[in-house]
Amino acid sequence: MKNSHDLVLRQLAMLRMIPKFPQNITASQLVYKLEHEGFAVTKRTIERDLQSLSSAFPILADERSKPFGWSWSADAPAIDLPGLTTSEALTLKLAEQYLTKLMPASMLQQLSPYFKAAGQVLNTLEGTANIASWPEKIAVVLPTQPLLPPIIDATISQRIEDALLTEKQLQLQYQARGETQPKRLIAHPLGIILRGQINYLCATLFNYQDIVLLPTHRILDVQVLKADAIRLKGFSLHNYAHSGALGFVSHGEAQVCLRFNKQAGLHLYETPLSLNQTIVDEGETLLVTATVAMNKQFEWWVNGFGDGVTWVKSHVK
Repeated sequence: MKNSHDLVLRQLAMLRMIPKFPQNITASQLVYKLEHEGFAVTKRTIERDLQSLSSAFPILADERSKPFGWSWSADAPAIDLPGLTTSEALTLKLAEQYLTKLMPASMLQQLSPYFKAAGQVLNTLEGTANIASWPEKIAVVLPTQPLLPPIIDATISQRIEDALLTEKQLQLQYQARGETQPKRLIAHPLGIILRGQINYLCATLFNYQDIVLLPTHRILDVQVLKADAIRLKGFSLHNYAHSGALGFVSHGEAQVCLRFNKQAGLHLYETPLSLNQTIVDEGETLLVTATVAMNKQFEWWVNGFGDGVTWVKSHVK
């Protein structure tokens, strides 16, 4: 019984790891991923599993070159949401409404089967359950000018993710903004940072230890190398991303005093800058004092009001 139980768990895990066409995964890559999830398997076992599963599920092998790459057919439905509840479906549809404005198209494409499954559940319940109509009663509006995300090649994204998972080096053809010719780079990937519509590959290059951020839409080609990537000792992607790495270098907390015209500053009564914010109503203007993180992002926010705000004073603590 234990062997049968392990087989079912392993094959379910495999089905989740196989990407949709045109992306694919080889038997060796599946072995590596399964071993990281605690399954002791051989490549031959995985090859037998793939042949067996392909007779029951719409998964296909690209036999044009070896090793064969396996993928779900492009129109295959999501299979791991068979018991999707109304609440789960509603959560997914609301997430789709919000994430569509934030995430790159390549990532949204990977989630589309789940959003589609959620929509089918809600469509089935339409007219019989009030909660099913909830997505029609919620609208998401971002407080900034919406921009279309840059186009990111799905194969390039997948190879970067594979290199991060297996901790391998990458060979890149990277074209910086303003450059007419791409450069060949050897990168040691550290992670991916999402900021708005832009994805950044965080990495070191060649044998240097300086960290660079490469917008993934400027990567024209990428190959995963066999050599192991060099990891920086003690590096934390989370800490790095919040340290000012994306240009918002913090100069520490500052006590700021700003004078807003009333139309520009009224919202600060309801959405204050900080817990210690104070507002003095001066008639036609509001004198706002608060403790904030002094960085470029805050300066851009203030400058966005134009003539509606003036700096009175600021003092870095």
